[in-house]
Amino acid sequence: MKIKNIIVCILVLLTNLVNVDVDLKHYEKLKINNVASIKPSDLPSEFGEGAFKTVDEFIKKTCFLDFEWVIYFDYITGEILKGVSGGKDNVSLDFDGDKFEGYHIASIHNHPADVYSPPSDKNFGILMRGFEDFELIASVNELWILKAKGVHPVLNMDFKFAAKMFLNSCQEYCDRLYSDNTKSEDMCDLIYGVTLLNYINDKNINDIQLIKKVYNDVN
Repeated sequence: MKIKNIIVCILVLLTNLVNVDVDLKHYEKLKINNVASIKPSDLPSEFGEGAFKTVDEFIKKTCFLDFEWVIYFDYITGEILKGVSGGKDNVSLDFDGDKFEGYHIASIHNHPADVYSPPSDKNFGILMRGFEDFELIASVNELWILKAKGVHPVLNMDFKFAAKMFLNSCQEYCDRLYSDNTKSEDMCDLIYGVTLLNYINDKNINDIQLIKKVYNDVN
């Protein structure tokens, strides 16, 4: 019986490794587009040169995709540790913090053109992941950087509720203000982002911060 359990565990482990390798190989083959991106000084001071290269390439690889990708990497060395492709407006991983032990963990995922640029309520799950210090969201025109070190259950619920409430209010307001759907969506994106920035940063909580960086011109 013990031997059978050991064999099952080995097979599960091998399957997980194969799936991760397939996703990362797929990611590595994505085309690097010549589009606007960030500059090194846009990233937090904790990020190393290797991390800038990883983030810059992710922005340029995912800018035209209509589905989400996420990669987890060491924000000092830039080494990519795990990656998964997702759906139109979501992507998720089975988290195992032990796999990231000894690394400085950040994640980055993209928001396609028809998804709101700022973090959604789902993105505040980082507040429950002690091993992850930064979550980056690469939208079409800007990069959002959510710094959230440590585990914060109360703030997790607070920010999720606030994000849902802010977005619903912005949508209702912009729909009343504009008859053009595109203008309404663009204005809602802007107002929602500003409201979220102010709500999080005005709390002045140590190690929790939201930053927005607009992409620079194409080199």
